[in-house]
Amino acid sequence: MAGSNGPNWDGLLKWSLSHSDGTESTRQLSDEDRRWFMEAMQAQTMDVVKRMKEISIVMQTPQEVLEAQGVTVEEMEGLLEELQEHVESIDMANDLHTIGGLVPLLGYLKNPHASLRARAAEVVSTIVQNNPKSQQLVMEANGLELLLSNFISDSDITVRTKALGAISCKFNADIFMIFSDDLKYLIII
Repeated sequence: MAGSNGPNWDGLLKWSLSHSDGTESTRQLSDEDRRWFMEAMQAQTMDVVKRMKEISIVMQTPQEVLEAQGVTVEEMEGLLEELQEHVESIDMANDLHTIGGLVPLLGYLKNPHASLRARAAEVVSTIVQNNPKSQQLVMEANGLELLLSNFISDSDITVRTKALGAISCKFNADIFMIFSDDLKYLIII
C-alpha cells in the first residue's frame, strides 16, 4: 500500500468502495482483521508532536557533541526543514514553544554555520507568519534581537535575507525600514 511517496490513499478508497456498495449490511471485523488494520494504519502515521520533541532534543545538543557523533550540517539542515514542514500548521507552530523547542530553535540563529542560521530564520518566519501567539512568544524569548543582529551584521547575505524575512513576517505593517549603504538602520514603531 505504501509507495515511494507514502500511502496510496486513493487506492485504499477505491478498494473500499469496490468492496462495499452500501446495499449490504456491513460485516463485523474479526479481532485478527481489526488488529491487522490498526497496525497497518499506525505504521503509516506519525506523531508530529513526538517528532518535533525529538528534533528539539537534537537542537539542544551542543554543536561539538553533534559533530563528535558524526551528525553533519546537512543532516541538521534536513531536521530544520522537517521542523518547518511541521510548524506550517498554526497549532503545531504554537506547540513548538510548549514542548520546549522554540528557545533551541532561536539558538540556531547564532549557530556557527551560516546555512543553519538561515534555515532557522526560515523556520521562525513560518512560525510567526499570521500567528500573533507565536509572534508574542518569539518576542518574549528575545528572538527579535537575534533576528535583528543577523539582519544587521551577519556576513552571509542569505542569513541576512532570511532574517529580514522573519522580521517582516512578525511585524507586517508595524515596521519601516530606512536603508543605508550597509543596511544598518531599522526603525520599529
